[in-house]
Amino acid sequence: MRLLTFHLQGKAAHFRRYHSNSSALTYSIPPRTTIIGMIAGLLGFERDSYYELFSLDKCNITVAIKSPIKKLVQKMNLLKIEGINDFNGSKGVHTQTPTEIIFPQNLRNGYIDYQVWFYHKDKSIMEDFRKLIAGGNDFYITKGISLSLGGAQYLGWLRYEGEIEGEEKNYEASIPISSVIPIKYINDIEIGRDSYNKYFFVKEDIPLEFDKDRRLTETGKGNMLINLFSHPIKATVTKYVELSNNEYITWME
Repeated sequence: MRLLTFHLQGKAAHFRRYHSNSSALTYSIPPRTTIIGMIAGLLGFERDSYYELFSLDKCNITVAIKSPIKKLVQKMNLLKIEGINDFNGSKGVHTQTPTEIIFPQNLRNGYIDYQVWFYHKDKSIMEDFRKLIAGGNDFYITKGISLSLGGAQYLGWLRYEGEIEGEEKNYEASIPISSVIPIKYINDIEIGRDSYNKYFFVKEDIPLEFDKDRRLTETGKGNMLINLFSHPIKATVTKYVELSNNEYITWME
């Protein structure tokens, strides 16, 4: 299969956990549903019109953290917007919400960097999306949205990496995985004492797929193992994709 890979980058991000209430917590990575929304938005699809087109059986996506991140909680004053005259805050109707925000470890000189691998069975979607993002490292083309890393205030940018060949493998192997890993595919994790790689593992229950009514499907959530540092995870897995550049990834599913 031929994949597209690109980077989502920015100075701050917030991917709100669906179970958050008075405190807005964030996932460490953009969920599969969020990445689908970005791709569909750039392609010009109307909101909530594309869920079945990007279902798990038609579209494969995974992501990796490529620069170390940290999370800080800030109080955010949120306005209640019901009309155009509410943006100046003159009504005084607002809530102060503790909000968990993702930042680069080096806040002054660094930036958040997520690498995404994308495959769709519909070749026309792949080609249309490639044309939008492959113009150069300094810009991307959009038929709809402006790219952000979560909410509209977390503006980001996209850097095209290129096309790459991948081959799916469905047997057990001990390999360094560059992406996040579904827990259900892990048999063992190998961390040597003499390893030069750094690890900060978290496990998160990530939304993967919506139905046409924007509800999670029966397979619409998945537990993912994430390394908050940018190093591959040496693991024994039962399903993976071998890339032509000798990297290995696992789909978010």
